[in-house]
Amino acid sequence: MASEELYFRRADLFSDESEGLPPETYALRVLGLNPYDLNDRFTLHNHLGFTAQAREAFYVSCWYLYKEGLETLDMWEAYGQDGVAICTRYELLHDALNGFQDDAHLGRVQYGSDHLTDRFNGMEFIFTKQLKYASECEVRALITSYDPLESGNRHFDLDNHPHPRPLTMNPRNPWVPDSKRRRIDLRSLVTDVVISPWAEADAVEEIGLWVRSKGFAFSAKGSELTNPATPSLAEWKKHKQFFSKLPQDSVVVEMTEATRSELDQFSKKISTLPLERLRWIYNQRWDILRLCAGDIPRLSDAQYLEAILRILDDRKKRGTSVG
Repeated sequence: MASEELYFRRADLFSDESEGLPPETYALRVLGLNPYDLNDRFTLHNHLGFTAQAREAFYVSCWYLYKEGLETLDMWEAYGQDGVAICTRYELLHDALNGFQDDAHLGRVQYGSDHLTDRFNGMEFIFTKQLKYASECEVRALITSYDPLESGNRHFDLDNHPHPRPLTMNPRNPWVPDSKRRRIDLRSLVTDVVISPWAEADAVEEIGLWVRSKGFAFSAKGSELTNPATPSLAEWKKHKQFFSKLPQDSVVVEMTEATRSELDQFSKKISTLPLERLRWIYNQRWDILRLCAGDIPRLSDAQYLEAILRILDDRKKRGTSVG
């Protein structure tokens, strides 16, 4: 409101680490890879690592697709506890993006993977999120800004092994910004300003002054959830597990269990590898589990990590220092 600009955040800096990346099960299927073959695993990491760098060219502005009667306290708590919702219409936002010099895109985010079209398409991935975010009903505006000197190989380590994410040892070029801002015609874009049901009286007054000072024909209005029955923010946080539409428990990603035959084949294959290579595979498996932060990782991934640990433990018992 102050600068009359839209703010776009670089996609790899969102809290969701899977932002703009395909689900691993989808990538394996589309690329025709065997998840239990080491060479195929390297191929998968190469594709994921490259895609993770490519998403750094996407700068995103996130909007909520409002439908009358579907305003939620979940969204107010997450994005505007004592603030406002700036409202527009799809065609007005589309027109604003058309006025940029950037390559700009606008569309609804789709959730899950059923809609994906059996191809490895970065633009499709950036408009896809996990099912657990479906209640956000996101409309996403983005601008693209590619680094012309980006190699696309920052996910390779010193041994030329690919990783599913760029490595800190290979920093991006320093001129790549974390965000971008673009000037807009505020009065042509904004149709309403809605005040949080938890906003304090002085905040409501300040918001009203902002709207008037910017010359809008409308006045700021209160949320449709503002009424005597609305819980306070403290009450909502304490009891929201009974009313929230968002999942409160960890999400089970996949409970597929590896068979004994598959585990034996895996153990046989890696037991002949040099210790350095075995450590690398262990770190890769550990990263897969770690990237499931907040979720329950796949049972099969835990089984394969256990198989590697058993081999390392066996070597340790035979007097080999495994680090």
